[in-house]
Amino acid sequence: MNRKRLPVQLSEKLFSLEEALSYGLSKSYLTRMVQAGLLERLSRGVYQATNRNRGEREELYHIATLRCGIPSAICLLSALEYYHVTDQVPKKTWVLVPESKRVTARDLKLVRSRDPRWEIGIRKTKRYWITTLDRTLIDCIIYKRLIGSQVALWALKQTIAQNRTKPGALLDLAKKMRVDHRIRPYIEVLTS
Repeated sequence: MNRKRLPVQLSEKLFSLEEALSYGLSKSYLTRMVQAGLLERLSRGVYQATNRNRGEREELYHIATLRCGIPSAICLLSALEYYHVTDQVPKKTWVLVPESKRVTARDLKLVRSRDPRWEIGIRKTKRYWITTLDRTLIDCIIYKRLIGSQVALWALKQTIAQNRTKPGALLDLAKKMRVDHRIRPYIEVLTS
């Protein structure tokens, strides 16, 4: 089995089983490539060529996106870590998904939302979506029961103190998301 049998489009990126099938590769062929050391199985249904260079965090986000599909976005603790606003190291990749989404994975923490507002405060790259810093802070307050009030308040306080965001910008984004009534008390306490 030689490397040329893997399509170039797949050898340059992480790819899902569905993508491999669309290029005419079979499950058994992928298994043989993994056994031969030409392919790595990163997670159930997620593969990459063994010689690919990769950033660990980016890879985890891409795998999470492949597992959950679009729409989904890296959020909360994982996004705080991405923006270097927490000393917490999440054991799982936190992913915002629609309420009906079901994925069985030990390495993912799904945050289900009835109204995730995909068009507001989400940075969309080719490989994954991630909440912006301001959206992450707002989500931390909204979902404080999941990450803990202290983590949420510390991140908000640090970000404002470091001038990485402005209270007014947070309130404007919260208004667009229709959650300003839940965010305003926290911002008023921190800025008074």
